[in-house]
Amino acid sequence: MDDEGDIVPVVKGRRQETANALLQKGFVELECIICNLSHDTSVPTHQVIALWHKSNGRSINNVNHWNVYSSYFKANPQQELKRLGNKAPEAPGMPSARRNCYELFKKEYPDSWQTVLEYHEEATMLLGVLQTVAMWAQEFNKLGKKISAMVCQIL
Repeated sequence: MDDEGDIVPVVKGRRQETANALLQKGFVELECIICNLSHDTSVPTHQVIALWHKSNGRSINNVNHWNVYSSYFKANPQQELKRLGNKAPEAPGMPSARRNCYELFKKEYPDSWQTVLEYHEEATMLLGVLQTVAMWAQEFNKLGKKISAMVCQIL
């Protein structure tokens, strides 16, 4: 919707070049705004975006859990291969072994497997972000609270 509450028409098919140019210009402006907000508030850009979504009642969950599990598996191959018992292959890189481990992982944590993987992804992402010690502490405490809440739900 626009400022006057009118319905904005939906574009079907291929976008026109002028629309693509306007979108690109807008994306550059958004990037500048987000970077400036991040700089002015000392809040990392990914948090600024998350806070904006949250403040506008938006929920974005574009997590591909298979891809996240692949990362999780790569970080914990021995732990995950134990799920297969004596059927575990010698080489952990076999796709069928990973697929079977993924299914067993989901069965072991039926109510929280997605949350576990999302927290793993978040922790992995935070390891790659340059932050001050205070920012690290804040993120660590936040992630710790999430994990504690998840453990409480499991128990």
